[in-house]
Amino acid sequence: MDFSLIQKLGAEAKYANSKDEYSVRFTPKSVQSIKLESGEILTKVVVIHFYPNSWDLGKTIIKQEGGKDVEVLYDPNVDFVLEEIAKLAAQYGAARIVIEGHTDSSMKGKVPTAQVKELAANRAAAVKESLINKYKTLDPKQFSTAGLGWDVPADANDALNHAKNRRVEVKVYPLEEM
Repeated sequence: MDFSLIQKLGAEAKYANSKDEYSVRFTPKSVQSIKLESGEILTKVVVIHFYPNSWDLGKTIIKQEGGKDVEVLYDPNVDFVLEEIAKLAAQYGAARIVIEGHTDSSMKGKVPTAQVKELAANRAAAVKESLINKYKTLDPKQFSTAGLGWDVPADANDALNHAKNRRVEVKVYPLEEM
């Protein structure tokens, strides 16, 4: 291809300060608003194992390895999962990303639903915060979070599969409906 014309125009004073950039500006929106405006493009289920009743992604535990106590991450795959979400956000750079936290129903009837939703919301918020802290190029306003608690099991036919239901779902929505 011959780019000489483009190079010639780029050298002219009136085009000297022009930039070939595409940028998206996100305004904060609630998850409910995002869902009402348009249908999701993609749902990605990612699994981060949280310590019971915790939303700390960096939670460590003591494990016996070779007869010694060793401090290890409760979920050693957290960084890989965060990287996967960051890649997804970059791939859909002009889309809104919703992070939904879910819990299992093991305490159903024993603790208030609001408390469980708060735990799920804190887990989703922890994922968002970790993403933004680790990947500085991500726009915090691109992400919204919600805690759904045990209301939406991963498999409606297997609601008691606690491990399957303790999850975070990442959903991608178009920036705006055309």
